[in-house]
Amino acid sequence: MVQNPTSRDPQRSAPHLRLIDWMWANRVWIAGVVGILFILSTLYVVWAVQALPDPSQDVLAAGDVVVLDRNGRLIEDWNPAGHYHVNFHLNEMGKYAPAATLAAEDRNFYHHGAIDVGSTARALWVDVTHLGLNEGGSTITQQLVKIQLLTPTKSVTRKIHEMVLAIALEERFSKDQILTMYLNRVYYGHGAYGIGAASRTYFTKDSKDLTPAQAAFLAGLIQAPAAYDPVVHYELARERERYVLDGMVTTGALSQDEADAAFEEDIKSELKIQPTARQSKAPHFVDYVLTSLEKTFGSAAVQQGGIVVRTTLDLDLQQAAQAAVTNGVHDLAWANINNSALLAANPKNGEILAWVGSADYGNDSIAGQYDVVLAERQPGSSFKPYVYEAALRDHKITLATTLNDTTQSFNGYIPHDFDNGGMGMISARTALVFSRNIPAVEVAQMEGMSNVIALAHQMGINSHLDPGLATAIGGSDVTLLEHVQGYEVFANQGQKQTLNVIKSIDDATGKTVYTHDIGGGQSVLSPAESYLITDVLKQYQYQWGFGWNRQMSSKTGTSDNGHGQIPDSWIMAYNPDIVVGVWVGNTAPNGGGGTIRAFGESVAQTIMRRFVNALPRSMRDWYTTPSGIVHGACDSQEIFLNGTQGGPCPSPSPCPSNSPSASPGASPSACPSSSPSASPSASPSASPSAQPSPSPQPTPSPTPPPPTSPSPGPTPT
Repeated sequence: MVQNPTSRDPQRSAPHLRLIDWMWANRVWIAGVVGILFILSTLYVVWAVQALPDPSQDVLAAGDVVVLDRNGRLIEDWNPAGHYHVNFHLNEMGKYAPAATLAAEDRNFYHHGAIDVGSTARALWVDVTHLGLNEGGSTITQQLVKIQLLTPTKSVTRKIHEMVLAIALEERFSKDQILTMYLNRVYYGHGAYGIGAASRTYFTKDSKDLTPAQAAFLAGLIQAPAAYDPVVHYELARERERYVLDGMVTTGALSQDEADAAFEEDIKSELKIQPTARQSKAPHFVDYVLTSLEKTFGSAAVQQGGIVVRTTLDLDLQQAAQAAVTNGVHDLAWANINNSALLAANPKNGEILAWVGSADYGNDSIAGQYDVVLAERQPGSSFKPYVYEAALRDHKITLATTLNDTTQSFNGYIPHDFDNGGMGMISARTALVFSRNIPAVEVAQMEGMSNVIALAHQMGINSHLDPGLATAIGGSDVTLLEHVQGYEVFANQGQKQTLNVIKSIDDATGKTVYTHDIGGGQSVLSPAESYLITDVLKQYQYQWGFGWNRQMSSKTGTSDNGHGQIPDSWIMAYNPDIVVGVWVGNTAPNGGGGTIRAFGESVAQTIMRRFVNALPRSMRDWYTTPSGIVHGACDSQEIFLNGTQGGPCPSPSPCPSNSPSASPGASPSACPSSSPSASPSASPSASPSAQPSPSPQPTPSPTPPPPTSPSPGPTPT
């Protein structure tokens, strides 16, 4: 029996037939809607293309990037009139500049249309798999549209607009004309718009005279001028140069031998960047804001401009910070200190309030444009709170635990303090207040360095930390930005709020296109766990005579270069209203510099003292004892995490008859030892605000470890 084939699966065919029937019945309306959409799209393209630049005319630079502080006051106005722009025809730009730009940004520019389908598909796949708009995939034509017409927001609608306009642009102009407009319009950093201005700004020559290496170096900057700024991130800029040179080989602009020879060229010695004449009340902060814009919205946000960025900075605190750094460096000139950095933030929400990246932005002799807030330096003893916090949190020690501050070997590693002596058996509280090295290493060994490092990373230290015991006393590099982030967790009672700089962004029409979501933060420590360190460090300013006008918790740090000399000194401080870090050192134009003679105590008594004492009266809050903190059964003056207060009571160790008594609040077992002044060669002309403290030095400089140390390199305090 033959069945009717159409009756086999009526459920499968019926919807299909119904859709066709519906479309046929409504064909007039559908045709009308399609026609209207086509007309509107055409009108939009015609209108938008009229606004594009004419290649026969000078191309305008970007619109303003207006950067405001948290109260709406102007920090800096990136005005096109104040930037450098030189217009050239393509045949006047030389052989290598256009070739390098194509290698960097669009290697198949002359072989595809306005849209590179392959690159777009790849970018779409990355965006879909990463659940966001992350990948570019734009052609040079699309990039020209982005930086000349569109807003900095990232959205599907904006991408469609970009693609439509790019197609229309290539219908109107030739490839050479589009490349000419792009090369005359794109931003290279340091106020230079277009390859003509960039070649003169960076190398004091015309673009036609650029070597392959110089052309590749400049082309590499286009992707993110702030992030690849060679003044601050030279090595990253060199990596981009290598990428561009490889691309020039791929496109046939250079042979492999020519590219290899070009990469050997000493670009650093050829750079002629002059300090900019920019008018900015916080230049390093603005540079970081621009870098953040590039990361969040792509370089087109800065390339195009026409936006108002409302930031977290407080210009009153910024002025106080700059004055503290400038005058403090003068105070410390006796110690061969010529540079300093200061970073302050609100621990409750992570908003950065003050950012001073160097003592003088325009001073080439100290490499003033280099932002030391972002530089990796050894933190010395200011790293120790992470060590003690890890061991306290994991119940490996309490603040009453007796530690052995006498010379000893830790699997071949023998740490020392500056006095090459020790205080004997002391409590963990006393060891931290007196910043003793040997007990800190003892605690690190008990806790395990992997646990210490894990906690430091959780709190915000992103730099690599060596697993050797020397890291416990500051032997691994960190940045000031990371260090303030770490101390922010202490200041915010265990809650981590990521440090941030942008509150909101408005486009040219005044519409808010971005608002930063602070969020609830991340719980790293309990309030009780963080309070233990805070309670110890609140003694620090009195023990070492800092002269501050309000209660802060604080910790100094002094590094050692392995030869008993000091490259870096630090002071970190916080209360519930503010967290602050200060670094000092000696820098030079080539990235090097000399050693200094000031310990962290001197930094606390000068730069930090000036800043803390200038803070508003509203920033005087202090912590209440959180739940989970109890007093000890044996010593009611000591505090413990609930459940750790039991056990035998440690017997106090008698102090030598010639030893001064412990400071108020220290453990009864404390036997502090006298120590020489922090600044034995201090000049008598030092500022009155920086009187030397008669108290012992908190950040002594130890001798380097023996070759058998498990962690090679210098051992800072």
